[in-house]
Amino acid sequence: MEITTQLDGAVGGEPFVIQPSVIVNNKKGEHQSAFEGRVSVQLNQHDDELFVPVWREGWPTPTENNINTLISQNVIDGRVHFNGLGIDTAGDYQLKFILYDEHDLVMTTTIGDNFTVSVGEAHQLGIITHPESALGGTEFGIQPIVSVQDRGGNTVEDVNDGVVSVSLVNGPDDSTLCS
Repeated sequence: MEITTQLDGAVGGEPFVIQPSVIVNNKKGEHQSAFEGRVSVQLNQHDDELFVPVWREGWPTPTENNINTLISQNVIDGRVHFNGLGIDTAGDYQLKFILYDEHDLVMTTTIGDNFTVSVGEAHQLGIITHPESALGGTEFGIQPIVSVQDRGGNTVEDVNDGVVSVSLVNGPDDSTLCS
């Protein structure tokens, strides 16, 4: 298996601008257009690294328990052209492609080039630290901290102005939160 298109344009929480493609070759390097199977994609990670999933737009986000089952595509004419793939967490990564035959046996793996997922445009507010409970008439023991985040939940650090407001809402048991 050979990577014919490396991904490009990786921004947290958004699909890659250029999606990866692979081709199935035999040991002589000849294209195998009749190959039947599928290719899964995941991050090439070491055991001590925090799990970061590759997701596909419109599909459930993979977890550590189902990493190989969701992000895969069938081989058609000896090729796989992925679409809608993305990663939320900004950082430096490599993709790992796993080729399965028609019996779902692993045939080979291929590792892509290094790439960087960048922090995207401001999209949402995220709560970094939730407030700690307080007694009536006193301040929270720990004050809430919010950050401006991109679609992937990465903090956008170049936003330095604006107003954040806090409002009271009823909790699930109809109690009112105090601020």
